[in-house]
Amino acid sequence: MRTAITKQQVQALHDNYTGVKLIDIRSAPEHEKLHIPGTTNIPSDNLPERFSEFNKEETIVCVCNHGKERSQQAADLLYNAGFKNTFYLEGGTATWSI
Repeated sequence: MRTAITKQQVQALHDNYTGVKLIDIRSAPEHEKLHIPGTTNIPSDNLPERFSEFNKEETIVCVCNHGKERSQQAADLLYNAGFKNTFYLEGGTATWSI
């Protein structure tokens, strides 16, 4: 299982390093209802067909509602495809908006 990353860690990475990609792996309606600014919405079912959009050197943070099963699975999928700097956002969008 990939490692969780906190909101504060994501913000620090984003402030200090431009190669951070936030991927909201929820459905389009979930993303439209509430999302973290700057995220790219790629539903988890579509993730494998969009691997070519990612650079294997960038840091990728997967986001779901609560930072549990869906984002963890997406981060694992990316890691197993060769994207070694993958994380999932602890607490998901629910924590970000607090």
